[in-house]
Amino acid sequence: MYPHERSLVEKMKNEPFALIGVNSDRDKAKLKQRMKAENITWRSFWNGPQGTSGPISKAWGVRGWPTIYVLDDKGIIRYKNVRGSAMDKAVEALVAKVEGGSPGSTPSVKLREFTDSTGQFKIMARFVEFKAGKAVLEKENGDSLEIVMTKLSKEDQKFIRDLLRSRLLRP
Repeated sequence: MYPHERSLVEKMKNEPFALIGVNSDRDKAKLKQRMKAENITWRSFWNGPQGTSGPISKAWGVRGWPTIYVLDDKGIIRYKNVRGSAMDKAVEALVAKVEGGSPGSTPSVKLREFTDSTGQFKIMARFVEFKAGKAVLEKENGDSLEIVMTKLSKEDQKFIRDLLRSRLLRP
C-alpha cells in the first residue's frame, strides 16, 4: 500500500491535495522507525497507545484496517475504501472540481459567467491569465478575449485576484 501512496503524493504534489495517515501501532518509537524505513513523508497521526481502539478511530467509526476515506475540499467524505487506480480516480475527480485544480498540470479554471461593470454584458468563459491590466478569458469555443480589469464587475475582479493569489501561494 505504501508504494501506491508514495506515488500518489508525488503525482499530486502541485495540486490542492493532501494525504493524511492515521497509524494505530501501539509503540510510538517503533512506529517512527517504521515510518522512516517505509519512507512515509506525508502527515501521519498516531492513534495512541490504545492502538485500534484509540481516539481517532473511535471518532471516525473505523472498524477495519486499513480504512480509506477520500474527502472533498469541504471535508465531506466522498469515497470510502477505494484502493489503487480507484483511489487515483477518486482523488483526480475531486481535485478537478476544486477551482484552480487540474490533475498533473498548471491550474485551469472552470467555465463561469463573467459580467461587465454595468451588469449588461455577460459571457461564459474561463480565466486564463492576467497581463498588462487585462484579464485574458477563453470562451467555450476556444476564442480568447482580453478585457480591462476595471471593466469587469467587482465580483469578477475579486475572483481573478483571489485566483491569482492562490496560484502565487502554490509550491
